[in-house]
Amino acid sequence: MRPRLLILSLVCFLSACGFRLRGLDESMSLPFATLYLQAPVTGLGEVLHRQLSLRPDMQLVSPVSAEAVLAVLDESMQKQILTVNKSGRVVEYQLVYRARFKLEQGGTNWIAPTELILRRDYSFDESNLLGKAAEERALLHDMHVDAAQQIIRRLAALKPQLAPMTSVPGK
Repeated sequence: MRPRLLILSLVCFLSACGFRLRGLDESMSLPFATLYLQAPVTGLGEVLHRQLSLRPDMQLVSPVSAEAVLAVLDESMQKQILTVNKSGRVVEYQLVYRARFKLEQGGTNWIAPTELILRRDYSFDESNLLGKAAEERALLHDMHVDAAQQIIRRLAALKPQLAPMTSVPGK
């Protein structure tokens, strides 16, 4: 009985303080209900497709029936040497991920081609090559998720397009 009471009181406390699960913010509703995602099936495109598909206020459709088209124009990742030790061996790398995207609706650009640049640093150890390769893959996936969330936040910040006036008020 006590564990249930503890869990119930914890849930009540968290909901009372305004806690929300990540990604479930109602204020981030999108200004359109249908969207066509023009992106490769790898990397950012895959993460964007998954996150947009999970939204209850969004439906991914064909380009003909979509209210807007979100296009991932380009994405690239560079690995740069950040620091070296006294003997000239690499100690740290920096991953630089770039993604370009745009949003069109009815032939007009709602978001002009925009570039996101994300950076992540990580230490390197020659004696742990497999572990560091896995860390690099995890950082790249994290950058894909971060870029997708930034794009969705930018979409949510757009104001809905005003419907054209069909009649003059007061007449």
